[in-house]
Amino acid sequence: MILSAVFLVSLSALAFEVLLTRVFSITQWNHLSFMVISIALFGFAASGTLLSILDTRKKGWEKRLSSRGPLKAFTTLYSLSAILSFIALNAIPLDYFRLPFESVQAFYLFIAYVLLALPFFFAGLIVSLAYAFLPARTGVIYFATMAGSAIGAVIPAMFLPLVSEETLIVNVAVVPLFLLPYRAPVLDERRLFGRNRPSTYRIAWGSLGLAVALTALFILLGTDAVHVNVKPSPYKALSQLLMFPDTRITNTFRSIRGRIDRVQSPYIRFAPGLSLKFTNTLPHQSAVFTDGDSQFVLYDLAAQEALVFPRFTLSYLGYGLAPHPPRVLIIQHGGGLAVPCAVASGARDITVVEPNPDLARLLGAHYRISAVNTNARTYLARTRERFDVIHVENWGTSVPGSAALNQEYFFTTDAFRAYLDHLTPDGVVIISRKLLLPPADALRLWAAAYESLRFLGCTPPANHLALLRNWDTFTLIVSARSLRNTAIIKDFAQKRNFDMVFIKDLSPELINRYNVYDKPFYADQITRLAEAYRSGTAKQFFQSYLLDVRPQSDRRPFPSHFLKWPKLRALYQSMGSRLYALLMSGEIVVVVVFLEALVVSAGLLVLPLFFIAKDAQRPPVAQIIYFSGVGAGFMFMELYFVKQYILLFENPVVSFTVVISGVLVFSSLGGLWAQRKKQSALRYALLALIGAVLLFLTGLDRTLNHVLGLPVIWRYLGALLILLPAGFLMGLPFPLGMRYILKNPAQRAYAWSVNGCASVLASIVSAQIALSLGIPIILGCAALAYILAWTTAGRG
Repeated sequence: MILSAVFLVSLSALAFEVLLTRVFSITQWNHLSFMVISIALFGFAASGTLLSILDTRKKGWEKRLSSRGPLKAFTTLYSLSAILSFIALNAIPLDYFRLPFESVQAFYLFIAYVLLALPFFFAGLIVSLAYAFLPARTGVIYFATMAGSAIGAVIPAMFLPLVSEETLIVNVAVVPLFLLPYRAPVLDERRLFGRNRPSTYRIAWGSLGLAVALTALFILLGTDAVHVNVKPSPYKALSQLLMFPDTRITNTFRSIRGRIDRVQSPYIRFAPGLSLKFTNTLPHQSAVFTDGDSQFVLYDLAAQEALVFPRFTLSYLGYGLAPHPPRVLIIQHGGGLAVPCAVASGARDITVVEPNPDLARLLGAHYRISAVNTNARTYLARTRERFDVIHVENWGTSVPGSAALNQEYFFTTDAFRAYLDHLTPDGVVIISRKLLLPPADALRLWAAAYESLRFLGCTPPANHLALLRNWDTFTLIVSARSLRNTAIIKDFAQKRNFDMVFIKDLSPELINRYNVYDKPFYADQITRLAEAYRSGTAKQFFQSYLLDVRPQSDRRPFPSHFLKWPKLRALYQSMGSRLYALLMSGEIVVVVVFLEALVVSAGLLVLPLFFIAKDAQRPPVAQIIYFSGVGAGFMFMELYFVKQYILLFENPVVSFTVVISGVLVFSSLGGLWAQRKKQSALRYALLALIGAVLLFLTGLDRTLNHVLGLPVIWRYLGALLILLPAGFLMGLPFPLGMRYILKNPAQRAYAWSVNGCASVLASIVSAQIALSLGIPIILGCAALAYILAWTTAGRG
């Protein structure tokens, strides 16, 4: 029975984790879901700590706790704690942004940690018991754990379009309870149970009945009946809009890519970069929100008057430079202004690239234009067509700083080269974004465009660039041909009261004259940057600047990441010495979570040592190093592929699902193969794994560029094929180490705890590594972790 329990609990726990991540992406922000879920996974490690302590008090615990009765109790506790913790979390008024002002929020945060850790604790307890009780079958146990988890990873993708997140969480939580009535042969059953065996079955059937009743309650009565309803954060754009009267959600679509809500309201007014000289009425609008934010607006363009307002926006400058464009490509990621601009320009052929299939269908049906459901970079890699205008629309989140951990490939130097490669000789790229102070986004995009133009041989690159702003928005124009006639740009700005920020030979009197700041911050800094490029001192400019505004490549694609740790004090002072502003940043969250995780890890790993009386019984340092290296290496490898595959699939949750399911399936096969191997295979397996890591470091980028241009089915198959050798080899060190390095159940339980702590710490560290140093460095850390494990393999 124990292997069946391991399989089902692993399946349920992984599905529960993925669904919790989805829920926190809606109710909080992505970086906050990262924080809570990372800490919750310590529940796995805590189970190993408990069993290590138990070994000092009672011998033979592994046999008693691995029998049918305790297993059924732990399974029941897992399912109940998963359901009840989810219900309780929805009732807790946790608000991370109020943490600096309300001390009670720290208590709520602690309660959230504990509640989320409980189900993972009971799941980890079952798996840890299996390793302790069946040391000769570690490969089979590893197979059951990984295969179950792989299935659990794909369950949300399969069922979210059919049921809500709330209902699916309850359903996956009760899955292990269906094992309870199963009567399988158990070692020493009579001795272990004796007269209590009949009551065990009554408990089993009662638990199963409770599971069925809870599932029926959620399905038949709905989540509102039990006061469980996933609602977006009050700071998100959807929550703000729903506060207005006569505003309602008309449709909701759910998938692993996110929850999409379509909203009707008479109060939607979205026209970023609109000139104050526009005095007409905006057309009727409806809005679509993804996970409560990332607003996308659909305009009613049936009337001819509706096409007047786009001509008064900053973005329309690009269409003025390429009048009546025959072909327009719109790369869509929120917003919605690009389509009205293209229609108003008289474009004959408009193609919109939208990665979300639900949004692509809505957009295509609403405007009756070609909406291609694919990743933008995949589309560019596959098509040979050239466009007169490429309009990239991505306005970011509604709360600045909340997207610092978001990985996007729209504005890297590689992306700019792809855009320029697909322009006609007179074509332009249009990018509009929100203004930030101190100047950050505008500087980085200007520099990325400059370096891309220079790479393609456009000299001087600055002559191909123009940048304008109003009071809260800027537009960057990147032209395939040198902007010789700047009179068009100046006339456009003057007639609409837009401020010039950069064009070649810009006169000072054209700067900061309509939307006036205390100083011309943007023009001053971009002029300094342009001069730094001309004089060859751009590196010094980026080093001395307050924020990290260096152009980013596909190796470090975090467009909302600007924090420089050496400049943290200066940044804090420039923001009025307000701690609140810094706490909104995703980078700060990573550090806070890492410090918390470090403290928790120390507690979980040191606590059992106080209960061990003799030094001879304490786990050897070599064992701790080995399982730390294996746990960290596995997590580094996994997250490296997750981050790399976002380029292929654009959506991080899709990338996570593909990588996790693929790695877990292949590593489960590795664990099964390891069951038949001797101890000598351990070091060879690690050497092969280290070699594979080094091979990926040197050649994976080129391979992914080839896979990027494949049709969708072949892209998924290619991604899985790449994972096969890595996943198989990653499945060898842990079961082999559990079987041959460890000598008793206490050591196996402690190794489980060490492995869990190392995995969580590695997951947090990898986020900061990717932000600061780049994604490939994560793979380098995996190689170092496995080298460390190799040096201690075989030492008792």
